[in-house]
Amino acid sequence: METHVRQSRGAVVLLSYPGSFTQYGPRVRQWWREPVDYAAQVSYFAERSMSQTIKIAIGLGNCMNAAIPLALLLPTIGPQQPAARIAVVVFSSVMLFWAWRWCFRPWPSRRMSMGFIVSCDIGIAMVVLPDPNWLAGFWGFNAFAQISVYLLFFDGPKVFAVHGVWILVTAAAFAVRISADAHIGAAAMVARLLTILVPAVAATMGIQLGIWDLRNDAIDSLADPLTGLLNRRGLYLQIGNLLRDNTTMASEVAVMVADLDRFKQINDTFGHGVGDEVLIRTAQRITAAVQGSALVARTGGEEFVIVDLTDPGGAEDVAERVRYAIAAPTAQPITASIGLSCSARADFAASGPDPTVQLDAIIARADRALFDAKRRGGNAAVNIPPADDQP
Repeated sequence: METHVRQSRGAVVLLSYPGSFTQYGPRVRQWWREPVDYAAQVSYFAERSMSQTIKIAIGLGNCMNAAIPLALLLPTIGPQQPAARIAVVVFSSVMLFWAWRWCFRPWPSRRMSMGFIVSCDIGIAMVVLPDPNWLAGFWGFNAFAQISVYLLFFDGPKVFAVHGVWILVTAAAFAVRISADAHIGAAAMVARLLTILVPAVAATMGIQLGIWDLRNDAIDSLADPLTGLLNRRGLYLQIGNLLRDNTTMASEVAVMVADLDRFKQINDTFGHGVGDEVLIRTAQRITAAVQGSALVARTGGEEFVIVDLTDPGGAEDVAERVRYAIAAPTAQPITASIGLSCSARADFAASGPDPTVQLDAIIARADRALFDAKRRGGNAAVNIPPADDQP
């Protein structure tokens, strides 16, 4: 039987027989071994204006996990089980703290996120095991599932695997303790619960692998595949981060549109392979010429956009540095025309929650400046200030 395999960014989708797993193995190993970039995973949602909504949702989930044990489990625990009652009260108090932390404080660091996971996992087991009953078990394993959903998006496979093992160990201990009341042997009860839970844990890890692959695809969709710079979509998504996260006192947003002069001659004379090398070299030189926080994007064939935060008057110096860097001697020399325009940083705040509207206006001015530089013969930088914003 012929095997049909569809591949998207190296993620092999299995469409036929199990032998295809040999092709999928390297992808799984990469997923397992790749270090967790917690900050990047959080920023993935922040760039899409979703982080605040997710924080509130997690906080409300913690409120529910605090209220349900107090309302439903605590009344079922007899006075002869003080340890179980204390466990419920302590766990609910910890969950209320986390609810406050998620709802009203900034997104937690990776270390605090780990503290959240560990305290939840230990606390759920403390509530479920001292006085086991089916109501407590039903609540506990649903609470474990909520932590699993959090880990799907915000941590890696190793932490998820430890969490999964903890669920199975807790389930086995719960089964042993409740087997006498259920009039079923302990081994049979453990086997029944694990038969239900092991596939669920394994399937959830598979879902995390899929989410990891989809997220990588989404991140790749923001980058230019040739140069590794941002593409236009990536530039629009990152502008909010530049304005929000950069703590410098720079008061202007400078936008430079750089277009390589007579680039077609490079392709016609040396071939498109050399043309690609020139584009890659240009991308590297622009990146080296600007400060690390600047956004650099390739938005067209030989057109680049740079967005930087500068002091008044400083943008022209940056544009000249970029121009000289591109024109530095090499085997296939090239120059660039650069259009420049700036806007006050405060104008972005005044323009509303979507900074791309203001960014488009500045890019339009910089494009006009670029045409002026081309008319002067190229290898020039022209600045159009906001006051000259006329069609």
